[in-house]
Amino acid sequence: MNEGKKTGLFWVIAAATATVATFVSWPRAVVQTDNGAGQMLFEKFTDPLAAASMKIVTFDEAQGTLDTFEVRKDKESGQWTIPSREGYPADAIEQMKDAANSLVGVKILDIQTSNAEDHDDLGVAEPALEDLEVGDDGVGRLVTFKNDAQETLASLIIGDPLKDDPTKRYVRIPNQDPVYVIKFDEAPLTTNFRDWIEDDLLQMSSIDIDTLEIKDYTATLGQGGISLSRKYTADVAVEGAQYSLTSMLEFDPNDPRVEAKKVDAPAGQTLNKTKLNEMKNALDDLKIVNVYRKPEGVSATLKASKDLLSDQDAITSLAQRGFYPIDVGPDGEAEILSANGELSVSLKDGVKYLIRFGNIAGVSESGGSDESTEGEEKSTGGVNRYLFVTTMVDESKFPVPNLRAIPQTLEELDAMLNPPKVEEPKAEEPPVGEIKENDAAQSDEPEMKEEETSDESPAEESEAKSETTESDEADEAEMKEESKESSETEATEDTAAEESGEVETEGEGEATGKGEAQEEGDAAAEVETETKTDVEAKPADEKLTDEELQERLEAEQEKITKENQRKLDARKDQLEAAQRKVRELNERFSDWYYVIAEDTYSKLTIKRDDLFESENAAAAAEAPGQGGPQFNIPGFPGN
Repeated sequence: MNEGKKTGLFWVIAAATATVATFVSWPRAVVQTDNGAGQMLFEKFTDPLAAASMKIVTFDEAQGTLDTFEVRKDKESGQWTIPSREGYPADAIEQMKDAANSLVGVKILDIQTSNAEDHDDLGVAEPALEDLEVGDDGVGRLVTFKNDAQETLASLIIGDPLKDDPTKRYVRIPNQDPVYVIKFDEAPLTTNFRDWIEDDLLQMSSIDIDTLEIKDYTATLGQGGISLSRKYTADVAVEGAQYSLTSMLEFDPNDPRVEAKKVDAPAGQTLNKTKLNEMKNALDDLKIVNVYRKPEGVSATLKASKDLLSDQDAITSLAQRGFYPIDVGPDGEAEILSANGELSVSLKDGVKYLIRFGNIAGVSESGGSDESTEGEEKSTGGVNRYLFVTTMVDESKFPVPNLRAIPQTLEELDAMLNPPKVEEPKAEEPPVGEIKENDAAQSDEPEMKEEETSDESPAEESEAKSETTESDEADEAEMKEESKESSETEATEDTAAEESGEVETEGEGEATGKGEAQEEGDAAAEVETETKTDVEAKPADEKLTDEELQERLEAEQEKITKENQRKLDARKDQLEAAQRKVRELNERFSDWYYVIAEDTYSKLTIKRDDLFESENAAAAAEAPGQGGPQFNIPGFPGN
């Protein structure tokens, strides 16, 4: 064979080899085969409750960075936390079970390819930062479940959905080349922060709100220090859906040193019920979108410690979020001002919330964010905002009960049991000839009767009087006869009862003729008349002995002491319940800056011009039949 033929043969072989390689490596449509089809993807992962941690890693193509979301159970305490959010507590028991269960029992439908070069095209490239650059695509999500011993239960790279069946996905086990086709529910594998935390941040019901204290001010940090501009402070009492202004102070916004003025609601205006309802509902349903850990120097009561004032890093952390510690005295504590005011909410059970509003915390995706992290939700208004939350006991809800004085002497006992009667002043009689108010109509009635009876003759009047007298005498005789018969009947019954031995003494026998309700009424009456003891049953002319009087005094002392103690114990129980709830809430709030959506913030704050509305507008808003659904009822006018 000459050299030309050899060269041609080599070219033919090379072309054929390239064609075969291209055909083998090119991604194909799913074809059911027996190679692995029907087998479990993770045969040893059968119990979702065995999962003690979940980590999801995703690649941000635009930033060229990896975002990690992790949920983990503490081995000792059993508490679930989110390490990727600085250890924020997670409400993850059910969510974790659902997430882990999404990979339990999943079967392989087909093997798409075993060629590593296909990974990018199928979206199952591993999210490893050392192998990736900005703009790289085809990177999948890496999901890993581990048990308490940090042994891997399941790890999977989730790729693109199939074009002809979006319910199916290309997946790959890390460090392995085969790409499988599976069908499973990916929804529980969420990195949405709010899906993994306690949804009700404040644990507050709007129907329990008793008072609202709105402090509208702004604090800004400049080269000369903190600039404070106060607008107003208003205390609003809440009773169901009704609001009343308890007090209001207005400040000079240009000079905080000017003393505040106490003002009332403007003439012809009332509190804006719509705005206050929005505030109550926002408190009831307060949702957070992110959290950041607070500096260690800030206590649960939001007081800044003396050490904090010398910690420049902590002060910087606070100031960046719109919270400024200021020295208020020589006691070693400092107050914290908020960039956008405060809201205090007191509940009927004595728990008081203090909510402070800070600076803007990031912007929407279109504008980027300085501190946005994986899973953080954005508000519809485009920005989020920091806030501080803390609770305390509202001591005004627990006044000292009004205790009864305990008599120490017989004289004090007598004064208590027989208080002097206060005679009511008699109404002044009108002067002669003067007619009282509303008596004019009454004075006309006798005249009319006189006129009506004056027409009768003297004989008729005499006859009428005679008939009346006879009728009265007959009625009196009849009543005497009935009384006599009743007495005889009672005497007969008593005699019969004595003869049969059925006379029942107090506390003995079965049938007393009283129902339960009557017995309860008697018991209540007995409680109300505890001051009347058996000693009082003696005739009025029989004096009590010194011994009986002393017994009476001791009985009254014991009764009043117990009554006073019941009042004190009730107050103590209510106060301790409030203190216990405050401790529990502050354990949740003490370590965190919270981030809320801007539209939520706008509902939790009310500007001075929006606090009141005209009485006519308020009446129109509450008018029946306005703004509600209309119904056509047959038979009614207009239908």
